[in-house]
Amino acid sequence: MNVSSDNAGASSEIPQSHVLLIDDEQDVLPEYQEFLEFAGFAAFTSADPVEAYERVLNTPEIGVVVTDLRMAKIDGASLIRKLRAALPAERHVGFIILTGDASTQMVSDIADVPVFLKPADTDALIAAIRFALVRP
Repeated sequence: MNVSSDNAGASSEIPQSHVLLIDDEQDVLPEYQEFLEFAGFAAFTSADPVEAYERVLNTPEIGVVVTDLRMAKIDGASLIRKLRAALPAERHVGFIILTGDASTQMVSDIADVPVFLKPADTDALIAAIRFALVRP
């Protein structure tokens, strides 16, 4: 998906990159994709964390992964750990967790990943995605 540079919320200081949002609740995916595209990002969505894992590995344009924490096949924290282990060191991918689960025990060993409770504050989520894109 190509997103023009004149989209509302787009910033010339933020590199154009793809965001992959993973949530096994398929009904929320179109809304998130529209929201991310309106904010100026090229957006992919996936309801299958196993498919999403392969997509991240095979799509170098993906710069940020926003994942649900609790999913049936693999939880978001485990997905992040697997991706970090599999991605080459020179490839930067930022991670954000978006969850309805207020407990954070599953993410204790990935404390550097921002966690947003659903429904997330959209301005804060966009700011976190932009930060993840520019963070080395």
